[in-house]
Amino acid sequence: MKVKTIVELKFHHAYTGWNSLEITDSEENQVCVKMTDEDYLSLSDTLQTKADRIRKERADEAAEAARAEALKQEQENE
Repeated sequence: MKVKTIVELKFHHAYTGWNSLEITDSEENQVCVKMTDEDYLSLSDTLQTKADRIRKERADEAAEAARAEALKQEQENE
């Protein structure tokens, strides 16, 4: 039987050691994940995809805010 454990923490700091990823939460609790080079590369791809999506959403929101501000200025000038 396989026992599944889910740990939730609020990210504070991460450190990559020789063969592990250590994550510390805001209360100084620590999780150590043993990783191979291939694991690091896979994690890197996953994080890059997530970061790219977040950056795109923020850029879209900023562009929309800029359009709304420009429209507001245009209407005030009429």
